[in-house]
This record gives sequence, C-alpha cells and structure tokens, in this order.
Amino acid sequence: MEQVEWTGLVIAAVLAALCFGVARFAVRHFARRRAAKEQAVSQASQSRQVRRANERKKK
Repeated sequence: MEQVEWTGLVIAAVLAALCFGVARFAVRHFARRRAAKEQAVSQASQSRQVRRANERKKK
C-alpha cells in the first residue's frame, strides 16, 4: 500500500473511534437523565402508606 492509502486508513480509524466515543457518551448522558427523571416522578407519587410512615418518622 502506498503512504496515502495508509494515511487515509489511519484517519478513518481515528474518526471511527472518535464517533464511537461521542455516541457512547451521549447514550450514557441521556440514560442518566432519563433515570433521574423517572426517579423524581416515582418519588413524587408515593403511596399513602409510605407517606404516613414518613410522617410517623418525622414526629
């Protein structure tokens, strides 16, 4: 292979690794945000039994 072909191959490999890293970061970021949102919603809608137990603990 000529030098130009190797250079193109190296550039393509670096770009592929970079895109993979960015995609992985984005997936983790949005998964973490979704999990935090779901946790906030579930905590906001506690059952009556849990609310009463928490009120008893506070007293």
